[in-house]
Amino acid sequence: MEKRIEDLYQQYLLGQLSREDFEELQQKVAHTTDDELWNLMCEDFSLSSEFAEMSHESQQRILHDLQSKIRKEQHRKFIHKLLRYASVIVVIVSLLGGGYWGLKSLSQSAPVYTYVNVKAGSKSVITLPDGTHVSLNGNSQLRYNVAPGEHREVVLMKGEAYFDVAKDANCPFRVHVNDMQIEVLGTKFNVKRHSGEVETALFSGAVRLSAKGLPQSYRLFPGRKSIYQSAAHSMEICNNDSDCDGRWKDGYLAFNSKPLNEVLQEIENWYGVSIQLRNKKLADDLLTGAFCHETLESVLYSLSMQYKFKYSVSHGNVVIE
Repeated sequence: MEKRIEDLYQQYLLGQLSREDFEELQQKVAHTTDDELWNLMCEDFSLSSEFAEMSHESQQRILHDLQSKIRKEQHRKFIHKLLRYASVIVVIVSLLGGGYWGLKSLSQSAPVYTYVNVKAGSKSVITLPDGTHVSLNGNSQLRYNVAPGEHREVVLMKGEAYFDVAKDANCPFRVHVNDMQIEVLGTKFNVKRHSGEVETALFSGAVRLSAKGLPQSYRLFPGRKSIYQSAAHSMEICNNDSDCDGRWKDGYLAFNSKPLNEVLQEIENWYGVSIQLRNKKLADDLLTGAFCHETLESVLYSLSMQYKFKYSVSHGNVVIE
């Protein structure tokens, strides 16, 4: 994405955009993909910190300005894209400063969501309005709509999250992942979404699992794990892997008979780097082991000793020969 649209977007949020610049932003948005817009809104950490310090009145002024300008614009593609991302609360979490900012729903009747984005190489812990604590692994996204005593809905859009759910017998807590729903009252569990699979490992309490393509719902108890295949609409129930499941939140990067190419993907998310495996013969080799609070260099060196490969690191890019 070109830097100009980023500058225009920042000026717009700060209320410093002229009419001419707004028209330029309109034209550029019309030729920007939805994914690029999403990244622009979710990854501007420095701006999110500024919004965290803004008064409620300032935030509402910007929102009102956004609403009025959207209503006046005739370019339907521009309207569609802005409404898609601004019609719900959009909260950008700054992992560097812990700040966040939000825009309230354009429609009072629309569901009000908070979006949380965690970059690769970072981790975050948030507390929902009901007191539930959520730990998010690197390269993860979720959104939530939680009103204590009324409704508690979370959507894990990408990555991995550990939930310590506040108890409320009269208000179930629901996590949606792909087409699967996890329903609890108060419990601790880890959810990981990857490669068409959803893994749910339960540590306390009980959860009920359901999906449109499943003939029945499943109940999970502590020490057990479910593996849901989205494409096949199949569910497998097995024991937790005590060496791996949920240990990431305590600083453990652990693997149990995992193909090296999947291990490298997790290392990318863990350290925020890009890894190119040129020796494809190693891709399916299985790895069992754990690294605890180790540097990227230490992990790569250990793997190179085991697999006898050479590697180089330059500006966040790792090449394995």
